[in-house]
Amino acid sequence: MEIETHLVKKVAKFPRVCTNCKNEIIIGNAFHQEKGVKEHLHSLIARQFCSDCYIKYGEKKLLFGNK
Repeated sequence: MEIETHLVKKVAKFPRVCTNCKNEIIIGNAFHQEKGVKEHLHSLIARQFCSDCYIKYGEKKLLFGNK
């Protein structure tokens, strides 16, 4: 079963790592976190992407890859 998701812009309150490029997202920087559209997606499994990857690839490519 797949959960339909989208990305939500947030500001890092603690250091994170981008799921795509593995670069650090430092405190105070914007990033995009995966969120369920109709169902809850727990933050421990939600993917997080830095703003650079979001700008370079866009939401659809980051969420769906090469499907």
